[in-house]
Amino acid sequence: MKSMEIAIIGTGRFGYFWGKELSKYFPIFAYDTKIERRSQVEQFARWCPLEECLKKEVVVLTIPIREMPAFLAQYGDRFLPGSLVMDCASVKMVVTQWFEQYLPEDVDYLPTHPLFGPDSAADGIEGHTLTIIPGRLSSERLQFFKNFFSNTLKLKLLTISPEEHDRLMAFNLSLMHHLGRALSELGIEQLPLQMASLKRALQISQVAMNDTRELFEDFYLFNPYADLVRGQFLEAFQAVGVEANQNLLEKAAPLSGEFIKVP
Repeated sequence: MKSMEIAIIGTGRFGYFWGKELSKYFPIFAYDTKIERRSQVEQFARWCPLEECLKKEVVVLTIPIREMPAFLAQYGDRFLPGSLVMDCASVKMVVTQWFEQYLPEDVDYLPTHPLFGPDSAADGIEGHTLTIIPGRLSSERLQFFKNFFSNTLKLKLLTISPEEHDRLMAFNLSLMHHLGRALSELGIEQLPLQMASLKRALQISQVAMNDTRELFEDFYLFNPYADLVRGQFLEAFQAVGVEANQNLLEKAAPLSGEFIKVP
């Protein structure tokens, strides 16, 4: 297993996290446009030029979603024939389309999305879930990675279509990050009294705010279900408020004569 070399392109919060995990089993080569990340990454990987990373047997793209189409358009024909390109993006319909559009037919691709990260898997990745979207690769190669993810990394695997993935992520990511950022805007973390339920809500807010604004925006830019789910949530939120007001009015009416003298 150690003989297979893996390149990580993009060493932000998740790229660094994922590369460090994979380095326990494979030689890791890394590249990022931000050279200031080099010293930290070299704790587990060899920092090398982009062109060298593109020639590795497996290349994992952990760059911002919005940068992927331009990157693939520019460098898609520079991957090694027979190599495998993977991603970890939180949207899958457009990523699958980009792989199909920009990668040569002799380059395999396997879209994945780890449903965990530096915050949720701070104590280890075992037992967490990884989604796999069957892409363009042999059944033998696909089975190798399934075995690695499930048997070696001890992850739960969910094989799913790009459409179903994005629909479910609109609830799991877009909505939760929207809620978390709204709670942060309210400033509830500054309240002097916080009950257990509020503290749990604060955890959602903290995880959302740990991720970049860019990632939050990309949920809406590239997941066609995100706007729909946000609209459904806002409608439901407003409906609950209307119902509460109506119930208060109905219950207050019989009591008004007892406590308030109407002139």
